[in-house]
Amino acid sequence: METEQVATIALVRHGRSTANDDPTVYLRTPDHAIPLARPTDDPEALLAGDRLATLGYDPADVCAWRSPYLRCVQTEELVMRRAVGAGFDRIKRRDSFLLREQEFGDWDGLDEAQMQALDPVKYARRARMTDHLGRFYFRYPSGESRADVVQRMSIFLGKLHRTHFRHHVIFLHGVTQRAFRMAWFNSSSDWFEAEPNPPNASVLVISRDHEHRWVERRLV
Repeated sequence: METEQVATIALVRHGRSTANDDPTVYLRTPDHAIPLARPTDDPEALLAGDRLATLGYDPADVCAWRSPYLRCVQTEELVMRRAVGAGFDRIKRRDSFLLREQEFGDWDGLDEAQMQALDPVKYARRARMTDHLGRFYFRYPSGESRADVVQRMSIFLGKLHRTHFRHHVIFLHGVTQRAFRMAWFNSSSDWFEAEPNPPNASVLVISRDHEHRWVERRLV
């Protein structure tokens, strides 16, 4: 089958997780295993499905991608079942480890005070880099920098272009969503640092305008 051009991309952040309600969950549960707070009936995820349904996708022309982290897996199923109903089984569904959240390594799950107490020298270095708009490049001990995340999103873009699907729905995390957009639009690191994480279960659609330029809009 010949490859078609990508027509639309819908970016969906995972629904509200147990760690969003209680950040100490990160200290007890591995990041990849953190579930949604309401895995079977998350109201924001169901609303995201209703919003996606307004795009009128033919299920056979859609590829749904997701981070393999549990909260994204649960969100994808809730949203896509809601969005396409009986057409759910006709959707191509794929996991990609490239869509995982930024890895914070030895500092994973720690608050600012705990990070500083654990490694004051590296914490001070991050503070200095932040003061000079360099936090984007700071690699967490045994983890990733934000630049690292954008690099793997750039690799993921190649996967989209190598499929025959015109419409892609991508379930991912806050930092990875910003990283995807930075890679797609060739935005600067300053843009990345100024852009907040999207709300849980929000839907942002990337498509071309009447002048064939890529633009984005949030479904509300």
